[in-house]
Amino acid sequence: MSRRHPVSPLTGALVLAALLALAAISAPRRALAGAPVLPCRVKAAFPHDARSFTEGLCIENGRMYESSGGWGVSYLAEVDPATGERLHSRDVDAKRFAEGLAAANGGLHLLTWRSGQGSIHSLDDLSPLGAFDYRVPTGHSEGWGLTFDGSRFILSSGTDALTFHQPEDFSPMGEVRVHDGGNPVRQLNELEFAEDLVLANIWKQDRIAVVDPADGAVTAWIDLSPLRRLVGPGAGVANGIAYDRKTGRLFVTGKHWDKLFEIEPDFDAWQRRAGDRE
Repeated sequence: MSRRHPVSPLTGALVLAALLALAAISAPRRALAGAPVLPCRVKAAFPHDARSFTEGLCIENGRMYESSGGWGVSYLAEVDPATGERLHSRDVDAKRFAEGLAAANGGLHLLTWRSGQGSIHSLDDLSPLGAFDYRVPTGHSEGWGLTFDGSRFILSSGTDALTFHQPEDFSPMGEVRVHDGGNPVRQLNELEFAEDLVLANIWKQDRIAVVDPADGAVTAWIDLSPLRRLVGPGAGVANGIAYDRKTGRLFVTGKHWDKLFEIEPDFDAWQRRAGDRE
């Protein structure tokens, strides 16, 4: 015969606390300031050169280009996304550390990390076509990520700022500060413009910030953490986003990743603000 024991107030409080903690763990994941964290849905996986310290990734006219960083080992390449092989490759000056990459005005624009300068290359054979300055007197001193929205360049420098630049001479046009609710989102890295949104890798985090470039608001986070178990043990940080605006295909990879992933875009969900959700 069992006997019931009365529950003390202290025991009840401990049980309640445990239940609340369990509920928090079980609840859908959300970023600290409230933008929803949405799952990454993989459509396909392809080989990727694990030697690549991926800094920039972009697609232009169905061709994929990648920049790889490192002092004395930086290069720019056209790659075959199906096999990971380099179709063309060009070394970057050993004194420059290659960074973000964007296609615009019939050429590839490549940032370098701390030089204050970038280079322009042919889409066909990657030969040099010119150079540009990205450093502004009162602004960023480093180049990290770069993308093009059809009318202006958008640059990140490892801070919470996205700066806009003229397509002709790269002169500054203004900036927005990226934030999730009231909290700044720093360490913005590789960038890609897709369907009126900026997709931004965050340095040392397995997630992508979906940013409204009009005001810098993060409208969603894309969780890349499930990809960790699909890449080799030598894989570094997630970095590299490429959107094919003609086909709607979206690709992601990382530094020293041995795979390139095609993921399912969900622009309707990514564009909805938290206040618009049921």
